[in-house]
Amino acid sequence: MPEISLLEPMVLRGVIQQFTAPQTMVMLNKLPKTPWPYPTATWDVIAGSRNVARPNVPNSEAHIVPQMGRSQISAAFIYIREKKIFTPTLIHWIRTPGEIAARNAEQLVLRETQDLDNRFNAFAEWACWQALTGVMNLDFEDVQATVDYKFPTSHKIASPTVGWNTATPQQIKADVTAWKRLIQRDGRVPARQAFATEPTLARIIDSFSAVPALLSDRMKDMYYTQGTLPGFLGLDWQPVEHTYQTDAGVETLFLADDSLVIGNWDDNNPMEIFEGPTADDDAPDGYTGKFTKTWKEPDPSARQYLMEWNMMPVITRPEQFVRVADVAP
Repeated sequence: MPEISLLEPMVLRGVIQQFTAPQTMVMLNKLPKTPWPYPTATWDVIAGSRNVARPNVPNSEAHIVPQMGRSQISAAFIYIREKKIFTPTLIHWIRTPGEIAARNAEQLVLRETQDLDNRFNAFAEWACWQALTGVMNLDFEDVQATVDYKFPTSHKIASPTVGWNTATPQQIKADVTAWKRLIQRDGRVPARQAFATEPTLARIIDSFSAVPALLSDRMKDMYYTQGTLPGFLGLDWQPVEHTYQTDAGVETLFLADDSLVIGNWDDNNPMEIFEGPTADDDAPDGYTGKFTKTWKEPDPSARQYLMEWNMMPVITRPEQFVRVADVAP
């Protein structure tokens, strides 16, 4: 009996391309993916220009002005390559005639394929949040590396002067205003969004609730019904509560409690995910993005399914972000 269509390489690759990351993976859904055909990821770090033009007179040569300040970062792609082995039970289902057997086989393959794709997505989401700290540290059994995203020191805040667990509304407002001004001054764009966990947002609500007039009815309603604070202090505050689980079974938040990221992800395309060329010899020439393949092992009888991805989150305008490590030290 012919094998199920999902195990055909072209069909399987097409299915993978149709998968979407869960909505809880905020950065993976937010950031554009850029094909990068070179073996090393290289990107410019651009500093916002603060200079003004100089007046001139008619019929004279134009003033020559310097190019925008920039530096360049190069880093090897983060190479992910994992596989699953389909059980002999699946092989039996494939070979068993009948509609029910075929459906069982399709569902199992699809479920296991989706799980592998979710693992890759979770790693990419983790890498994006790590990049937003200013430095990504890769400390794994097979890979140890550090990528410095050249965040200005002033954009990496250890903690506010007064912890938000005891701060007054005026002190919290002063902190947020100062961080927004950093982005406006250095990045030359307005800060638009803030990401934090629910306990961090609760610290704001607890402080401001002491002065009810400082919170509009709409903001209170949005917080208590949806957990968001749209427009509060000029920012759209979004809760980030999703977690990942390590192979050791440790449940970890992508964005830690009491840490905070404020920034502008919309103007100047400041952050994206580079997708590099696949390293697998079976991939088409110049192929970038997630690559999949499947093959049979004769002894023991099994079907193996492999996925690989060369990826790297890049930040070209670090001045458009501020990371606060701990608002309640």
